This record gives sequence, structure tokens and C-alpha cells, in this order.
Amino acid sequence: MSQTDQSLAAGVCDLESGACALPGDSAALPGAAADRPGPGTGLTRITYVTDPICSACWILEPAWRSLTERYRDLIDVRHVYGGLLRGWQGFHDEGNGIRRPEDVAHHWDEFAEISGQPINSSVWRSDPIDSSYPPSIALAAVRLLAPEHEEAYLRRLREELFLDGRNIAAPELLEALVVELGLDVASYRRLIDNGEAAFEFERDLVRTHELGARGFPTLILEGPDGRVVLHGWIQPERLENTFLTVSGATRRPAVSSLDEATDRLGTGTSLEYAALTGHSVTDVEGLLTRAGATSRPAGKGKAWSPRPRNQH
Repeated sequence: MSQTDQSLAAGVCDLESGACALPGDSAALPGAAADRPGPGTGLTRITYVTDPICSACWILEPAWRSLTERYRDLIDVRHVYGGLLRGWQGFHDEGNGIRRPEDVAHHWDEFAEISGQPINSSVWRSDPIDSSYPPSIALAAVRLLAPEHEEAYLRRLREELFLDGRNIAAPELLEALVVELGLDVASYRRLIDNGEAAFEFERDLVRTHELGARGFPTLILEGPDGRVVLHGWIQPERLENTFLTVSGATRRPAVSSLDEATDRLGTGTSLEYAALTGHSVTDVEGLLTRAGATSRPAGKGKAWSPRPRNQH
């Protein structure tokens, strides 16, 4: 890595702000502002500054998936990975009581309790993540190899971590998910081994600082009617209203068909299905159960996988 990111060590997440901050930066995150038009393509560009192990970004998933699934044709998404956890050496956060990886588990449990988005925090006790750089570099490799699969790969990483409690820095898991998406694993390995993926990630680290993003999630929405910066996890209504403001788009209804919702989301939490369909969590869980979807525990909540259509 270049000198640009030598100061990055580990970032922590704040319950009050709903954001995961970069280490060593106590300045306020950029607030919302509408100051200039976005790209002239008619699309709204959303630059999403994030990190694969960012718990606040996982809590944003209900709002994020509801927006992107309903307005997919109007949005151009660009992900930027900012390097939340370089390593644990010398790191401590007295304010949040975090000195060791296992201390993060309680912190994640608090995020889950407040947000309602389930989190499996067991990884910090059983197989703690040493750094978020390996999965970020893997994401950069997928971007170079097959950019249309980058978002799906990021989602699978988050499911493995936040639903199943797996260490997503493990090279074998990173490669297995490449295979799962049907990508050329030999080309993926080459991008990892020759340093191209690491260089692409390094560009993201520089871009994070250029954008003034000092925490995750940071969303920069640039549309025909303006530009707005959002940070921290926010409710679906606020994210949608902000998008409508900068895009000039007409509000679209929630997805009323459960079949359509399962086609769009696949594996999802109760809160994610509720956000997309407009139902309450209780009602959507009943609908999913009656539709034959299977659920599994994820922290104190549930993750759902729809039944394949060819099963009766």
C-alpha cells in the first residue's frame, strides 16, 4: 500500500451517529447538501463509500436494497472501499470499550438491537477478522474482472459475515464466492497475485479521502436536480425521499407481489423484505412462511431463503 493509507488502522462504529468512522479522524462527517447538478445522463449516480465489514452499512441494507431494487433503471452505483480495518496492532477505542476483536461482538449486538437488522456477531469470538483489506481487494478484483457482478459479490460477503458469522478475510472463502458467481477463478487469482487488485483498492483509498468521506456508509447522490451527501444508516423513507429530490423521479410503489419480492431479494432478512414490500416485519414473516420460504437464525433475527419455483 502507498503512503496515503499508512495511517489507516481500524475504524469503529458509533451507535448515536449510525456510522463507522475511519480511525484517527474525529471531525464531523459531511452533512447533507444540495449544491450542484449531477451527471447529465438522466441517471442518478450514487457513490457509496463503504467497507465489507462495516456494521452500519449492513444496517443500511433494508433501505439500500429497497431503493436499488425499485429504481434500478434510474441509478448508476459506484462503490468505493475505504479501508475500515487495516489491522489490530496498536488499536484501541476506549470510548466504545474496544481493545480486542472479541470486544466488537457486543458492539455489533447493540447495533442489531437498536436497528432491528439481525447480526451474527460470533465471528469476533470464534474466528476474528484481522483486516478488512483482503475482502476489499477481492472486491476490487471482481470489479476489474466482471464489474456487473461487483454488487452481488459484496452482498454475498455481507451475508457470509453478518448472517452466518464467517471470516470473510479468509482467501478460500473469497475464492469460493467467486466460483459461486460463475466467474473465471483463474483470472481472479491472477489479479490478486499480480497486484492489480491491490492497486485498484489503493485507488479507492485515495478516492475516499478525495471525496471527504470520513466514515461509512457515505452516500453521494448526484442527479439531474442536484447533489446530496448522506452518512450513517438511515431509514428507507429518508433515502428514497433524498433520491427523489435529486433525481426528479416519480415515486414508485412498494413491491406488492411476494413472488416478485423474493425474485428481487433472494436471501434477505425480515427487515429487508418488510422495507421492499411495505409490510410490517410480523406480516412479511407470515407471508414468507406461507409461501414456503425457509428461515434460519441470524443473531436474534431471521434470514430467509425463498423456495425455488420448481418445488411444489
